[in-house]
Amino acid sequence: MSAEGGNARLIVTFFAKSRPSSQDNFRSQSLACGPTFSQLLASSLSPAESALDSYRTLAPGIFQSVYTITNPLPKPEKLRHNTSITAFEALHAVEIIWDLVLNGTSNDLRPIKLAVFDMDSTLINEEVIDELARSIGITSAVSAITARAMNGEIEFEQSLRERLALLKGVKADVWDELKQTITIAAGAKDLVDYLRERGVLTVVVSGGFAPMALWLKGQLGLNYAFANHLVVSPSNATYPYPHLSGELSPEHPIVVPEYKKHVLESLAQEHSIPLSETFVVGDGSNDLLMLGAAGLGVAWRAKPKVQREAPQRLNGTTLSDLIFLLGGQESRDA
Repeated sequence: MSAEGGNARLIVTFFAKSRPSSQDNFRSQSLACGPTFSQLLASSLSPAESALDSYRTLAPGIFQSVYTITNPLPKPEKLRHNTSITAFEALHAVEIIWDLVLNGTSNDLRPIKLAVFDMDSTLINEEVIDELARSIGITSAVSAITARAMNGEIEFEQSLRERLALLKGVKADVWDELKQTITIAAGAKDLVDYLRERGVLTVVVSGGFAPMALWLKGQLGLNYAFANHLVVSPSNATYPYPHLSGELSPEHPIVVPEYKKHVLESLAQEHSIPLSETFVVGDGSNDLLMLGAAGLGVAWRAKPKVQREAPQRLNGTTLSDLIFLLGGQESRDA
């Protein structure tokens, strides 16, 4: 997000990589993430000035400090990659999420009106295209193309088209089978329920496929779902049943990284929501553009390339941990 001038709140949330095994370890870690860290932060922010407003324990192994920051305002993504701070993370076995809130309220709620999520390996545990490939025994071939895309050897759209071509002949009703095996990620429902209670618009935008995205929209109560549409061919001599043609529908947009970012920006504009009040979560390289455009973009259990390049990253076990970033759940003073 932009951080150009004026005063702001810098919200710094610490997540222990493993929950403390004893009260002494918990207390030691919490103290390290408080006053000791404030000294490190002051040197990292110079010439900007910071004042610690509050420090709280949100849950065992999760701590949060809030600072008032003056000009020049820092960029959260630069703080994340500061070598002294990454060394602090390694020493204390924590991951730090940085969030800069401009013109924020004085309460604990992070201003947010629009939340956009990736689907595969984010809101659900699986990669749908891999499940489709498994259904006809071509997992290795599809995975090889995926690896080329992740290594930057081919663009996302090209990799998608190549993988889909291998899926020609899959039964058109395969989605009914997948709905019985696909699992919703831990904490996804809690996170979406929390957002809905706050009146936040919730969206899934996926480089996967519309039948599963629309199913997930219903399962979680999301407001919008965007995904790729596939062409279904009628029965013929080779495939005596309705089947996937192996092609994308020319009547619908292809969900490439630029389109994901477009969905975020267009929905924000349509609902008069500033981008600073948007929240994005994803795990793949095709999520990087929308992660970077959001007020708070978090790469969740992401691919290595995304871990390196995303504005923020977190490797937890439940999406409900993200509620802490938004001011949710009760906390107690440290």
